[in-house]
Amino acid sequence: MQRQEHVVFKRAKNKSHEESHGGAWKVAFADFMIALMALFLVLWVMQVADKEERKAIMANLHSASVFDKSFGNPFDSSQSLSPIDLASDSSVPSQHNANQTVSSFFQGDGDGPETDSLIRGTFDTQERLLALAQVVEEMARQVKASGNVNVTVTPQGLRIVLQDDFRQHMFSRGGADLTPFFEDLLLALSPVFDRVENPLIISGHTDATRFRSGFGTTSNWELSANRANQARKTLVAGGMPDTRVWQVTGMSDRALLNHDDPESSENRRIELFILTTPAAEVLETLFGSQTSNELEQAREKARFNQPVIRHDMINDSVDDENEDTSLHDL
Repeated sequence: MQRQEHVVFKRAKNKSHEESHGGAWKVAFADFMIALMALFLVLWVMQVADKEERKAIMANLHSASVFDKSFGNPFDSSQSLSPIDLASDSSVPSQHNANQTVSSFFQGDGDGPETDSLIRGTFDTQERLLALAQVVEEMARQVKASGNVNVTVTPQGLRIVLQDDFRQHMFSRGGADLTPFFEDLLLALSPVFDRVENPLIISGHTDATRFRSGFGTTSNWELSANRANQARKTLVAGGMPDTRVWQVTGMSDRALLNHDDPESSENRRIELFILTTPAAEVLETLFGSQTSNELEQAREKARFNQPVIRHDMINDSVDDENEDTSLHDL
């Protein structure tokens, strides 16, 4: 019996040229070209910019914000239920604790040369102010902020300057929110100010950079005042009594440290001035806290120092002669 063969027909699918070659490669090629362009831009900037300009670019990129002030920051975790702080520098909790640093420093009271400077009271003599300056410098060294703290002893007291640099910024750009680094520094200094019973002046300073028109009526005056008040709040939160503060003021850019470069980071600073008792008394007199007797004495001295015209002098001399004549007749 003859075997019957079956014929199988296979229908081939026709594929067009466009279907076999999709457009995914175009997206990948575009990403590659963008990355290549960014690389060339970075290489060009590194070639044409000097060292100081590169530092300024790094500082600007470090502090720049892509979010408008009128809109909320999605990384602000103050009102978030999530336990993860997306705005922090690291998702791992920092092992640095300012309170532990302060407590460990003061546990050795009486063991070192700064014993006298750590005694609670007023600091009016140059010797005690120098000892206090050493304590402040030691605290700054322990929190790795020696490059951001400048301490100077003056005849009026102790001047402590906390300032920016190209690595560490004290406040958010255009705002009064302290960065964690300087917040830890102020919290570490709070117990020191707790033991110093001298009056304290806190002043805020900005550079000469002006606000853009989109910020409304905000200026460097408001910014410097808000930053000084934020420093006061942080010191009080760290344990310093609020009664220590004698004045909080904003200086804007009226007292620059670097006049050659008004926009330098050196000009963005917070100054803490510990007044001696004589200096505080002078300021109290200057701002009008005088008693009535003192005011009367000042008016009497002013009347005595007033110039007297010749006519008045002649009349006074005539009156004196008449009085002498009447007494002689009696």
